[in-house]
Amino acid sequence: MADKEPLWNAMIEKYGLAPHPYQKIAPWGFGDFVFSWDYDMFADGSKARRFGFHEYVDTEVMFLNIFEDFRRRKVIP
Repeated sequence: MADKEPLWNAMIEKYGLAPHPYQKIAPWGFGDFVFSWDYDMFADGSKARRFGFHEYVDTEVMFLNIFEDFRRRKVIP
């Protein structure tokens, strides 16, 4: 994805974003690791709840909060 740096720089200009370097915004090595598993992963939180861990974070709310924070810091439009 190294060829996308000009696109990122154009988005910074177009939307008045903070000048975050592309190399720091897009950690492609981590993404490759996470999305290249060759097996299915199923997770179940019921065991944790049986042992007293009852608090959780709603996934949709978490992502909306992250995106709002990114907008506030002018990382995304």
